[in-house]
Amino acid sequence: MMRAPTAFVHPLYYAESEEVETGRFNWQSSLTVPFKYDIAYALGLAPSNLPWEHHTETVPLLFQLWKEKEVKLNTLHNKRERSDVKVHVIGGIALLLQAIFWMNQVPVRSLADWEKEISQLPEIPVNIEERLDFVMKKPELYHSFIQLQQLFTESSKLFYKMQAIQKR
Repeated sequence: MMRAPTAFVHPLYYAESEEVETGRFNWQSSLTVPFKYDIAYALGLAPSNLPWEHHTETVPLLFQLWKEKEVKLNTLHNKRERSDVKVHVIGGIALLLQAIFWMNQVPVRSLADWEKEISQLPEIPVNIEERLDFVMKKPELYHSFIQLQQLFTESSKLFYKMQAIQKR
């Protein structure tokens, strides 16, 4: 177990001095613990194999996990199960933040100050700070789900465009 650093204290994710499960580090299993690699990196406890250093493998995995979550969220919205929707949208936000930071080949450095951190990245969706702020404030709303879908679509396009340019 490791203590979540102050930079990762955020009402949607970690409370002050909350313990974060470390267990085994592998890309697939770490996605059940939001920001596991990023927190471990901030504490100097990360393994040598970091997901943002292998973004061509890890970011598509995040997009795939979102697709699975998106199907579940569609079903929950159709059934109007708002409490369950909120949990899944919060998980989707974590996937999105990791995808955006990792595709820019850096870890998520802070949830407490995510707007400032994300604005410094070279490749981000347009107006992400305002749009994601809306989703974070009201994750149970259908409009938040739609906004999150759009942010994932734009992030995916940016990622694959970056890949195509790097291959040239």
